[in-house]
Amino acid sequence: MLLPDKKTQVCWSCEKNEATEPFTYAGHATFVCVTCLPWLKARDELDRALQQSMELEERGEVDAALACLDAFLEANRDYDYHRGFARTVAAHRATTLVDAGRYAEAERACEAWAQLGFTRLLDRWWHGIETVRTLDALGRPREALAALEDALNHRDPYLFSAAEMLVALVELSKKLGQPVDPKWRGLAEAVADAYAVEMPARDTLEDILLALAETTREMLPKRARDKDEDEADEP
Repeated sequence: MLLPDKKTQVCWSCEKNEATEPFTYAGHATFVCVTCLPWLKARDELDRALQQSMELEERGEVDAALACLDAFLEANRDYDYHRGFARTVAAHRATTLVDAGRYAEAERACEAWAQLGFTRLLDRWWHGIETVRTLDALGRPREALAALEDALNHRDPYLFSAAEMLVALVELSKKLGQPVDPKWRGLAEAVADAYAVEMPARDTLEDILLALAETTREMLPKRARDKDEDEADEP
Protein backbone atom coordinates (compact mmCIF):
# COMPACT_ATOMS: atom_id res chain seq x y z
CA MET A 1 0.00 0.00 0.00
CA LEU A 2 1.28 3.45 -0.90
CA LEU A 3 1.85 5.91 1.91
CA PRO A 4 -0.69 8.77 1.98
CA ASP A 5 1.97 11.39 1.23
CA LYS A 6 3.52 9.47 -1.66
CA LYS A 7 2.29 10.46 -5.11
CA THR A 8 1.04 7.59 -7.27
CA GLN A 9 3.03 7.21 -10.49
CA VAL A 10 1.03 6.82 -13.69
CA CYS A 11 1.89 4.21 -16.31
CA TRP A 12 4.27 5.57 -18.95
CA SER A 13 2.47 3.58 -21.66
CA CYS A 14 -1.27 3.91 -21.17
CA GLU A 15 -1.09 7.01 -18.95
CA LYS A 16 -4.08 5.72 -17.00
CA ASN A 17 -3.22 2.93 -14.59
CA GLU A 18 -0.89 2.92 -11.62
CA ALA A 19 2.71 2.23 -12.62
CA THR A 20 4.18 -0.55 -10.51
CA GLU A 21 6.40 -2.51 -12.94
CA PRO A 22 9.89 -1.43 -14.07
CA PHE A 23 10.42 -1.32 -17.84
CA THR A 24 13.24 -0.09 -20.05
CA TYR A 25 12.54 1.41 -23.46
CA ALA A 26 15.31 2.68 -25.74
CA GLY A 27 17.67 2.73 -22.78
CA HIS A 28 15.28 4.76 -20.66
CA ALA A 29 14.12 3.22 -17.36
CA THR A 30 10.51 3.86 -16.46
CA PHE A 31 7.51 2.24 -14.77
CA VAL A 32 4.39 0.79 -16.36
CA CYS A 33 1.23 -0.95 -15.18
CA VAL A 34 0.72 -4.71 -14.93
CA THR A 35 -1.55 -4.66 -18.00
CA CYS A 36 0.85 -2.82 -20.29
CA LEU A 37 4.00 -4.69 -19.27
CA PRO A 38 3.34 -7.96 -21.15
CA TRP A 39 2.11 -6.01 -24.19
CA LEU A 40 5.26 -3.88 -24.23
CA LYS A 41 7.48 -6.95 -23.91
CA ALA A 42 5.58 -8.59 -26.75
CA ARG A 43 5.94 -5.45 -28.87
CA ASP A 44 9.71 -5.61 -28.44
CA GLU A 45 9.62 -9.30 -29.30
CA LEU A 46 7.66 -8.48 -32.45
CA ASP A 47 10.45 -6.18 -33.61
CA ARG A 48 12.91 -9.05 -33.18
CA ALA A 49 10.59 -11.48 -34.97
CA LEU A 50 10.18 -9.12 -37.91
CA GLN A 51 13.94 -8.67 -38.19
CA GLN A 52 14.50 -12.43 -38.06
CA SER A 53 11.76 -12.99 -40.63
CA MET A 54 13.30 -10.48 -43.04
CA GLU A 55 16.73 -12.07 -42.65
CA LEU A 56 15.27 -15.49 -43.43
CA GLU A 57 13.44 -14.09 -46.45
CA GLU A 58 16.65 -12.52 -47.76
CA ARG A 59 18.24 -15.97 -47.62
CA GLY A 60 15.36 -17.38 -49.64
CA GLU A 61 13.87 -19.26 -46.68
CA VAL A 62 10.35 -17.96 -47.23
CA ASP A 63 8.48 -20.68 -45.34
CA ALA A 64 10.80 -20.25 -42.36
CA ALA A 65 10.22 -16.48 -42.49
CA LEU A 66 6.45 -16.99 -42.41
CA ALA A 67 6.73 -19.57 -39.62
CA CYS A 68 8.69 -17.06 -37.56
CA LEU A 69 5.83 -14.57 -37.80
CA ASP A 70 3.23 -17.22 -36.98
CA ALA A 71 5.20 -18.43 -33.97
CA PHE A 72 5.35 -14.91 -32.56
CA LEU A 73 1.61 -14.40 -32.99
CA GLU A 74 0.75 -17.71 -31.40
CA ALA A 75 2.99 -17.03 -28.40
CA ASN A 76 1.65 -13.51 -27.83
CA ARG A 77 -1.98 -13.78 -28.86
CA ASP A 78 -3.20 -13.19 -25.29
CA TYR A 79 -1.43 -9.81 -25.20
CA ASP A 80 -2.67 -8.58 -28.56
CA TYR A 81 -5.27 -6.37 -26.90
CA HIS A 82 -6.16 -4.30 -29.97
CA ARG A 83 -5.11 -6.81 -32.67
CA GLY A 84 -2.21 -4.60 -33.64
CA PHE A 85 0.18 -7.56 -33.61
CA ALA A 86 -2.17 -9.52 -35.87
CA ARG A 87 -2.37 -6.61 -38.34
CA THR A 88 1.40 -6.22 -38.45
CA VAL A 89 1.96 -9.94 -38.99
CA ALA A 90 -0.74 -10.04 -41.68
CA ALA A 91 0.87 -7.13 -43.52
CA HIS A 92 4.34 -8.66 -43.47
CA ARG A 93 2.96 -12.08 -44.45
CA ALA A 94 1.29 -10.59 -47.51
CA THR A 95 4.38 -8.62 -48.51
CA THR A 96 6.64 -11.65 -48.06
CA LEU A 97 4.42 -13.78 -50.27
CA VAL A 98 4.20 -11.12 -52.99
CA ASP A 99 7.97 -10.65 -52.96
CA ALA A 100 8.38 -14.42 -53.26
CA GLY A 101 6.08 -14.53 -56.28
CA ARG A 102 3.58 -16.77 -54.51
CA TYR A 103 0.64 -14.76 -55.76
CA ALA A 104 -2.26 -17.13 -55.09
CA GLU A 105 -1.21 -17.31 -51.44
CA ALA A 106 -0.58 -13.57 -51.42
CA GLU A 107 -4.12 -12.87 -52.57
CA ARG A 108 -5.52 -14.87 -49.66
CA ALA A 109 -3.10 -13.12 -47.30
CA CYS A 110 -4.25 -9.70 -48.53
CA GLU A 111 -7.87 -10.71 -47.98
CA ALA A 112 -7.10 -11.87 -44.44
CA TRP A 113 -5.24 -8.63 -43.76
CA ALA A 114 -8.22 -6.55 -44.93
CA GLN A 115 -10.57 -8.49 -42.67
CA LEU A 116 -8.60 -7.27 -39.64
CA GLY A 117 -9.37 -3.68 -40.58
CA PHE A 118 -7.06 -0.68 -40.75
CA THR A 119 -6.23 1.72 -37.95
CA ARG A 120 -3.96 3.95 -40.07
CA LEU A 121 -4.58 5.39 -43.51
CA LEU A 122 -0.98 4.56 -44.40
CA ASP A 123 -1.79 0.86 -43.95
CA ARG A 124 -4.65 1.15 -46.46
CA TRP A 125 -2.11 2.31 -49.03
CA TRP A 126 0.31 -0.45 -48.08
CA HIS A 127 -2.48 -2.99 -48.45
CA GLY A 128 -3.50 -1.41 -51.75
CA ILE A 129 0.04 -1.66 -53.12
CA GLU A 130 0.38 -5.34 -52.23
CA THR A 131 -3.08 -6.14 -53.58
CA VAL A 132 -2.29 -4.36 -56.84
CA ARG A 133 1.02 -6.20 -57.20
CA THR A 134 -0.76 -9.50 -56.59
CA LEU A 135 -3.74 -9.04 -58.89
CA ASP A 136 -1.63 -7.56 -61.68
CA ALA A 137 0.77 -10.52 -61.49
CA LEU A 138 -2.21 -12.87 -61.66
CA GLY A 139 -3.26 -11.22 -64.93
CA ARG A 140 -6.22 -9.30 -63.50
CA PRO A 141 -5.38 -5.63 -64.17
CA ARG A 142 -8.97 -4.40 -64.01
CA GLU A 143 -9.37 -5.77 -60.49
CA ALA A 144 -5.94 -4.37 -59.64
CA LEU A 145 -6.98 -0.90 -60.80
CA ALA A 146 -10.18 -1.11 -58.78
CA ALA A 147 -8.17 -2.06 -55.68
CA LEU A 148 -5.75 0.79 -56.32
CA GLU A 149 -8.52 3.35 -56.70
CA ASP A 150 -10.17 2.09 -53.53
CA ALA A 151 -6.92 2.61 -51.63
CA LEU A 152 -6.42 6.06 -53.13
CA ASN A 153 -9.83 7.14 -51.88
CA HIS A 154 -8.28 6.93 -48.39
CA ARG A 155 -5.19 9.04 -47.93
CA ASP A 156 -3.53 11.05 -45.20
CA PRO A 157 -1.76 14.40 -45.62
CA TYR A 158 1.67 12.77 -45.71
CA LEU A 159 0.98 10.71 -48.84
CA PHE A 160 3.82 8.27 -48.23
CA SER A 161 4.44 5.78 -51.08
CA ALA A 162 2.84 8.24 -53.50
CA ALA A 163 5.37 7.54 -56.27
CA GLU A 164 4.53 3.84 -56.43
CA MET A 165 0.80 4.56 -56.49
CA LEU A 166 1.11 7.19 -59.24
CA VAL A 167 3.11 4.86 -61.46
CA ALA A 168 0.63 2.03 -60.86
CA LEU A 169 -2.24 4.27 -61.96
CA VAL A 170 -0.52 4.93 -65.25
CA GLU A 171 0.64 1.38 -65.90
CA LEU A 172 -2.67 -0.29 -65.09
CA SER A 173 -4.65 2.21 -67.15
CA LYS A 174 -2.28 1.58 -70.06
CA LYS A 175 -2.75 -2.19 -69.77
CA LEU A 176 -6.50 -1.67 -69.97
CA GLY A 177 -6.14 0.58 -73.03
CA GLN A 178 -7.66 3.60 -71.34
CA PRO A 179 -6.44 7.01 -70.14
CA VAL A 180 -5.98 7.72 -66.45
CA ASP A 181 -9.27 9.00 -65.06
CA PRO A 182 -9.10 12.83 -64.94
CA LYS A 183 -10.36 12.73 -61.36
CA TRP A 184 -6.84 11.75 -60.28
CA ARG A 185 -5.43 15.13 -61.29
CA GLY A 186 -6.50 16.21 -57.79
CA LEU A 187 -4.30 13.46 -56.37
CA ALA A 188 -1.33 14.79 -58.36
CA GLU A 189 -1.95 18.27 -56.97
CA ALA A 190 -2.20 16.88 -53.44
CA VAL A 191 1.09 15.01 -53.85
CA ALA A 192 2.85 18.10 -55.21
CA ASP A 193 1.55 20.09 -52.25
CA ALA A 194 2.48 17.39 -49.69
CA TYR A 195 6.03 17.17 -51.02
CA ALA A 196 6.33 20.94 -51.65
CA VAL A 197 7.29 20.55 -55.32
CA GLU A 198 6.01 22.19 -58.48
CA MET A 199 3.44 20.40 -60.59
CA PRO A 200 5.28 19.08 -63.66
CA ALA A 201 4.51 20.89 -66.90
CA ARG A 202 3.47 18.03 -69.16
CA ASP A 203 0.90 17.61 -71.93
CA THR A 204 -0.96 14.60 -70.49
CA LEU A 205 -2.07 13.52 -67.05
CA GLU A 206 -0.13 10.28 -67.51
CA ASP A 207 3.11 12.19 -68.08
CA ILE A 208 2.37 14.48 -65.15
CA LEU A 209 1.92 11.51 -62.82
CA LEU A 210 5.11 9.80 -64.02
CA ALA A 211 7.17 12.98 -63.73
CA LEU A 212 5.79 13.67 -60.27
CA ALA A 213 6.57 10.11 -59.21
CA GLU A 214 10.15 10.49 -60.41
CA THR A 215 10.56 13.79 -58.56
CA THR A 216 9.21 12.55 -55.24
CA ARG A 217 10.49 8.97 -55.30
CA GLU A 218 13.42 9.52 -52.93
CA MET A 219 11.82 12.33 -50.93
CA LEU A 220 9.97 12.56 -47.63
CA PRO A 221 6.77 14.60 -47.53
CA LYS A 222 7.26 18.17 -46.31
CA ARG A 223 5.58 17.55 -42.94
CA ALA A 224 7.89 14.60 -42.28
CA ARG A 225 10.94 16.67 -43.27
CA ASP A 226 9.84 19.49 -40.98
CA LYS A 227 9.36 17.05 -38.12
CA ASP A 228 12.87 15.64 -38.61
CA GLU A 229 14.32 19.15 -38.62
CA ASP A 230 12.45 20.09 -35.43
CA GLU A 231 13.73 16.97 -33.66
CA ALA A 232 17.27 17.68 -34.87
CA ASP A 233 17.06 21.20 -33.40
CA GLU A 234 16.00 19.94 -29.97
CA PRO A 235 18.79 20.20 -27.34
